[in-house]
Formats: sequence, structure tokens, C-alpha cells
Amino acid sequence: MGVNLMPGQKYPTVNTNILDFLRKNVYSVTEITRQKKLSEILDLYSGKVTDEVFVIQNEKKKNAQAVIADLEYFEELLTIKEEVEQAFDQIALEEAGERVSDKADLALSDVFDEEDVDVDSLLSELKEE
Repeated sequence: MGVNLMPGQKYPTVNTNILDFLRKNVYSVTEITRQKKLSEILDLYSGKVTDEVFVIQNEKKKNAQAVIADLEYFEELLTIKEEVEQAFDQIALEEAGERVSDKADLALSDVFDEEDVDVDSLLSELKEE
């Protein structure tokens, strides 16, 4: 089940997989609390690792959403994330080690120009944080 976005397209392409997921795996807080859905979901996770996830959302707050996932599956995802981060760190250290004796002769303004970085927007973003 993938989400296909064409360049410049604002919304994902809807297919039967997406509709099926929305119908079976997206619940409101009300549905979870008034029905036995939470117990059913937890029962689904007992005894085996599954990648099936459920979205719970608050109908009154659009950005109040969470995902319920199998704990062991979530642990696998975190492990993969940690390994990817460690690999990036290792690559950065190796690259820095290779460049340690290189002469730094570029001005920061040249780097910004070369990479087409807008200094004003960068400064405003830094102020926001």
C-alpha cells in the first residue's frame, strides 16, 4: 500500500488499498471508548508480530491523531531507525576524517550562493525556533 504523489500534486492517489485501510483501520476516540475495538486490536497483536497499524483520531481536533502498533513491530522500526542514524553518523565521521587536512578556503557566503540558500529565510526560521 503506497501513496503515489505526482510532482505538483497536492493529494495522494486514492486506490482500493487506501479506502480499505480507512474503512478498517481508522477509528475515532468515541468508537474506541464505546465499543470493544481496543480489546479487538490488542487481541490481534497477541501471539504474533504484525505490521498492521490503526489510526485513532479525535473528531473535534484535526491534529489529535495517534497510531496503535504492535509493540514488537514498533521495536523493529525503532531498531532500524537507530541503525540508519548510526550509519549516517559513521559516514559523517569518515567524511570529516578524510577532509581534516583539506584547506578551508570557501567563504560562507560562497557556500550559500553555491547551494542557493536564502540567508534571510534561514535567519527567520532560526528566530522561530
